[in-house]
Amino acid sequence: MRIVVLGCGTGVGKTRVSVAILRHLAARGLSALGLKPIESGIAREVGQLAPPTGSDAAALSLAGSVRTQLSHPLYALLDPVSPHLAARTQGLRINLDDVSAWVSQAEGMTPHVLPPSAHWTVVETAGGVFSPLGDGFSNFELAQQLEPAIWVLVAADALGVLHDVSSTLKAMRASGREPDHLVLSGAREPDASTGGNASELATLGIVTPSAVLARNDDSGVQALIDRLLA
Repeated sequence: MRIVVLGCGTGVGKTRVSVAILRHLAARGLSALGLKPIESGIAREVGQLAPPTGSDAAALSLAGSVRTQLSHPLYALLDPVSPHLAARTQGLRINLDDVSAWVSQAEGMTPHVLPPSAHWTVVETAGGVFSPLGDGFSNFELAQQLEPAIWVLVAADALGVLHDVSSTLKAMRASGREPDHLVLSGAREPDASTGGNASELATLGIVTPSAVLARNDDSGVQALIDRLLA
């Protein structure tokens, strides 16, 4: 099963949530593969297979219970800007068919001693749901390309999240697909709203988060894992 991790924006905690999902799946004895096909702000050296230390791709690769030679991003982009701009600077064009094929290839490299239901792949996107990856397409279209998959939307548990989640959900619904789960990730700098946003989102009828990760404690993701495996 694939899980596509999307964000309400940049820096909302997608990598943290992806890593937590992978670790908890692995702890249950499941095959857990972490991939980040597109990442800006990193360089790819000739012949380099492993993702650079400190990159999101490296964090995902290390968190999983299985790894492949395709753990390095398909599009490892140097400039720390929007992927479509970073790709343009390097004379590249991100191709969704290529990303989908790359993910499938990586999944095909994992050992298959476990039953199909025990194999999980977590694919983290770069930027927000509608961050452009090229002319006329974004991470939303990438997630569609990776179907069938479970879509997990991540938002920061911080002031402004009520607007961010509400507007993102409206845009996703208008585009034909909403996320299967919402996860709130503890803010790097907590504010007066932190800790109360989950209940307020539910009270306002916007959405009920499937999990909330505290600032320095990822155990909250267990609620999401329980729902995924139910």
